[in-house]
Amino acid sequence: MGACHGLDVPLTFATLDCPLGRMLTGGAPKGEGLSRQFRTAWTGFAATGDPGWPAYDSLTVTTHLFDVEPSDVSDPEAASRALWGERGIALLDQGAS
Repeated sequence: MGACHGLDVPLTFATLDCPLGRMLTGGAPKGEGLSRQFRTAWTGFAATGDPGWPAYDSLTVTTHLFDVEPSDVSDPEAASRALWGERGIALLDQGAS
């Protein structure tokens, strides 16, 4: 499924034993660690404004990846953005408010 709308809900609320949660994990209880990462980020952000990774910066495009070992990586979509840019598709300034 990749990244999709609603993916975070069963992970954030630790409801992996529901239809969407079972679909995301293949029915196996292997999402507890990822669920813990999501809940930690959400509650940290709600309490302090800090989810546990650097704020978005349009120069470095640092992105937090939720994974077995979570990490912050610099511009993981650089190749895709460059491909669209070559075709004249203007990029959105994600840092603008």
